[in-house]
Amino acid sequence: MKPKIITKKNVQPTIITIIVFGLLIFCTVNFLKYKQGLWLKDVRADLLHSMVGKKSQLEKALYSRIYYTRGVAAYVSLNPGITNDEYTVLAREYIGHDTVISSMALSKNCVLNAIYPYKGHEAAIGLDLLAHPERKTIVEKTIETQQTFVAGPVELVEGGIAFISYTPIFDKTIPGTNFWGVADIVIKEKGLLNDAGLRDSMDGFLFALRGYNGSGRSGAVFFGDDRIFEQDPVTVSIELPIGSWELAAVPDKGWDQYSNPDRTLMIVLSLSSFVISVLVWLFAQAMVQIKINGKELNAVFKSLDSLIIEFSSKGDYVKIASENNDLLYKPKERLEGKNIYKVFDKKIADLFMNAINQCIATRQLVIIEYPLQINERELWFMARVSYKSENSIIFNAYDITEKKRREERLQESERKQKELNETKNKFFSIIAHDLRGPLGSQKAVIDLFHEEYSNLDDAARKQMLSSLQESSSHLYNLLENLLKWALAQSGKIDVKPQVFNLCTQYCDILAPFQQDAKRKGIRFVNNLEEDATVKADVNLTEFILRNLISNSIKFTDTGGKVEVNSKQVLIYGEVYREINVIDTGIGMTKEKMAALFKLDQTQSTPGTANEKGNGLGLLLCKEFLEMQGTKLSILSEEGIGSTFSFLLKRG
Repeated sequence: MKPKIITKKNVQPTIITIIVFGLLIFCTVNFLKYKQGLWLKDVRADLLHSMVGKKSQLEKALYSRIYYTRGVAAYVSLNPGITNDEYTVLAREYIGHDTVISSMALSKNCVLNAIYPYKGHEAAIGLDLLAHPERKTIVEKTIETQQTFVAGPVELVEGGIAFISYTPIFDKTIPGTNFWGVADIVIKEKGLLNDAGLRDSMDGFLFALRGYNGSGRSGAVFFGDDRIFEQDPVTVSIELPIGSWELAAVPDKGWDQYSNPDRTLMIVLSLSSFVISVLVWLFAQAMVQIKINGKELNAVFKSLDSLIIEFSSKGDYVKIASENNDLLYKPKERLEGKNIYKVFDKKIADLFMNAINQCIATRQLVIIEYPLQINERELWFMARVSYKSENSIIFNAYDITEKKRREERLQESERKQKELNETKNKFFSIIAHDLRGPLGSQKAVIDLFHEEYSNLDDAARKQMLSSLQESSSHLYNLLENLLKWALAQSGKIDVKPQVFNLCTQYCDILAPFQQDAKRKGIRFVNNLEEDATVKADVNLTEFILRNLISNSIKFTDTGGKVEVNSKQVLIYGEVYREINVIDTGIGMTKEKMAALFKLDQTQSTPGTANEKGNGLGLLLCKEFLEMQGTKLSILSEEGIGSTFSFLLKRG
């Protein structure tokens, strides 16, 4: 047997024991001078202080789990169509490594439809929360208050005692308060209390909890001996989202042990050495445990879906704790020891450096958001910069790309809603102005024609009938455009592409334009190819061609020329027909062209012979072409003329 070597490690506990022993004697002698009430008061004050710490630990342990259901409820409220598979992934991310959690479930319309983990809880699927009287009361209270409710503890079917946290879910994707269902999480009682460091007997005191279902001091005792509440205990309230629990503690030997402390002095003194030895041993064990915890912490770092980096006050990488290399801007070995200005561009580096300086200067948490291009993908991160020392900070970054994408989708939705409002306003503007004006003029002519019929000669009557014909034609075109526009906006136009010959299909349709152009003194030329076959929607293409030719005639002066032609073009190996409508009209400025398809700036412009319109023709042409997978191109110069072109696939 080897002799025991006395080392510094062995001597230190002995010295500490002697010092503490002397202090205990000194304190005991002086303590006897205090009044019994003061002794008891100090004990109760110390116990209360300790219990406040336990209250904080218990509330922290409880709320950290309650936030799981709140997080799930918030997600489901924005994604009410969540599937069971999606829920399983979400729940696994929340509670996958939490040994205190038994299960987490969703109950759409209060009927349990999804649970994680599924194994071992299959029987719970289909459970109606409102069918059980006690659960019904709790769920109804949760829905009424729209707050989380902690029920229990209750005995689980699979064994054990647990609390159940219920959080109501309201569908936020539609206006109003629309109840969706309930998210609940089962928290093991023993696991929760152990996590909070609470036992029924600790440090010479007995502890108990009461307040079943959050009923506070009026509720039943569910932890510890219920007789503790009859012994004038020190109590603190554990606050729940709704209701509370009451934590009570008394000395394990009763308050009488403090009535005459001199009687216990010898016992205390004789046990002091033993107690100190135990404490020293416990301290040594604690140091060993710290090393073990350090290894466990490193393992936790490896499992975290985030970046944990230590930066120096100068912006140098000191240590990278994260094992999630997919989120690193560069491989770990190329970052450690490098300065952020040698890794990132100046804008990002300045952002990081400002956050580091602010954190060290204020010793406060600093939160920043920033984008990075990683593996040809743009990712967004949120970083929490925490103070460590005057020379370093901890940089904890999370991937928030999906959150940013949701924000972008929301902004896009708002933009589309704005466009819909503009469409509605334009529609009513046209009805109120362009439709009302011609109808008013037509009514005035009809009234005059009716009242003065016998006083008018044939020439005057023909002139008035001609005016009515022109007004009726304008109204017909306006109504036709309004109808097509309304159908296009509501998505009720079906595109039916088919193969046909442009020249054969539309030559008869183009004939009237010859007469319109002739009446205005304009030369109209039809140069559509005889074999110009295309694959497109016949009706939509006819509408486009009619409007473009009519528009060119409208804005071409007497003596001008309007031509429609087609030609075959090859684009990226695919054959198309290019259809052009060319005029020598008044043309357009760049500003006018820029406003052509802006709905809030679309308005009718009178033709060169004061022809009327409604400002919808070109807008419809553009939309009908886009519905067929192509687009309208415009070249125009003021005083020279305009060319309107579009492509159709060759038939």
